[in-house]
Amino acid sequence: QVKARLAFITGALNAGQPRAKTWWYGWIAVYSAGAVTMGVLAATHWNEPVVQTFAPVPEPDRSFAQDMLVGSATFALGVAGLLIDPFVPATAGRKLQPLPEGTPMERLAKLRRAEELLRQCARREKDGRGLKTHLMNAGVNAAAGVVTAAAFKRPWTDGLITFATGEAVSLLNIFSQPMRATRDLKRYEAGSPGNDGASTPAQPERKWSLGVWPGGLSFRLQF
Repeated sequence: QVKARLAFITGALNAGQPRAKTWWYGWIAVYSAGAVTMGVLAATHWNEPVVQTFAPVPEPDRSFAQDMLVGSATFALGVAGLLIDPFVPATAGRKLQPLPEGTPMERLAKLRRAEELLRQCARREKDGRGLKTHLMNAGVNAAAGVVTAAAFKRPWTDGLITFATGEAVSLLNIFSQPMRATRDLKRYEAGSPGNDGASTPAQPERKWSLGVWPGGLSFRLQF
């Protein structure tokens, strides 16, 4: 039983790790590249030269640079969030692999660690799509919109556009997150190979019989 259960969880963690790593490292790369690129654009366009005319010199239009500055800060927060709260399914299989399993006691200890890692993976996936994550992202994007409109004295429509753009990126991040560990944990708790302690009750076996004798008959159902 221990071997079968351990094989199930090990296979599940290893199978889910490649896509989890792609999602986690991919979004770190996207957020990092966005933060750096927008930061450079904000710095280079902040003091753009104004065309000199005989009329009074107009105020430089910094709306593009301001948008890039706000976007850079938002993306930097995205990188920080992914680093502070790592995506456990991306590394769980690697953490389990070095543990020995040569004796029954070692296999039992490894199984306990495997179950713990699988539950951590499922919990992290649920948190990543949970209400708290949605509210935190909405708060950051709302703050970015307020800064655009209030701090930079821009129209509120510009603030709404900033909020909507940031929220679209946040939702793409949330709903592209893998959820395999959550499904694997449900399968394991519902009755994986050798997991007799968590298996679902077997359907009761029904038997029927029909008896005939002179003057009558009988029907018997056993369950």
